[in-house]
Amino acid sequence: MEQWYRSARQYLKQYRFYHGIVEQAVNDWEGAEKPKRLQQMELYCQRVTNAIDSIRDERQANLLRNEFIVADGSQRVAYELSGLSKSQYYVIRKQAMREWLQLINQHK
Repeated sequence: MEQWYRSARQYLKQYRFYHGIVEQAVNDWEGAEKPKRLQQMELYCQRVTNAIDSIRDERQANLLRNEFIVADGSQRVAYELSGLSKSQYYVIRKQAMREWLQLINQHK
């Protein structure tokens, strides 16, 4: 697996972790000033979703959404919802990761 691809996957997995924390914290910190670290996690999550939303090819964007963004998303879910053959799925997923990584790096 190429280094850029591993980095992109790790970044997106971190999103899932942070998103879980941010979701819970919204209820806990409602009406109060949030800690700096929590604000950073929220910003991280916003950058991830904004970059996915900016992907021009809707199939690519949906693959990433269904794997990393939606509740109970996974690679299996994304594949099943895509309606693609396995080989097509992996080609489009790799393209999606590459485009997403370029977009996220532009907005840093």
